[in-house]
Amino acid sequence: MKHPNGTVRGRKPGRTTSTLSLLAVLASTLVVSAASSAQADGDYCGHSVLGAIEQRYLAMGGPGGPLGCPLTEELVNPDGIGRRTQFQNGTIYWSPRSGAWPVWGDIGTYWCDQGCEAGWIRYPTSYEYAVGSEIRQNFQCTVIHWQALSGGATKTWSDGDTCV
Repeated sequence: MKHPNGTVRGRKPGRTTSTLSLLAVLASTLVVSAASSAQADGDYCGHSVLGAIEQRYLAMGGPGGPLGCPLTEELVNPDGIGRRTQFQNGTIYWSPRSGAWPVWGDIGTYWCDQGCEAGWIRYPTSYEYAVGSEIRQNFQCTVIHWQALSGGATKTWSDGDTCV
């Protein structure tokens, strides 16, 4: 996806083993929490990620998650209101009305073919989610659908403008 104004998935443990496993999980949680606090300046892979975009990024696993490392600092969207940060494998978009959500892959390409956030679809309002054999993502003015077809083909479409 390319934004028009920028570059751009043995044996049963005994009581002692279970207790030790639980302690290990708790200890790793503390280490992760401490690391997150140490990362308070929002620097990841040499780029700043801030605010609600950073919160979503961390919820998705940060640099080790599906988005990978950031490629840009926070950018102002053409509407002058929303923001975005571009990552190796997608972009997190934010607006005050929609919050911060990732967009990537064929759904992201379809969305940007319609003008990204400046187009009729507007901003994303959810993660991608599965319904039967489809992957869907909610946007302010529609739902975008993606489906794998036989022979390696795919199909991407939307429900039409629900903001009219």
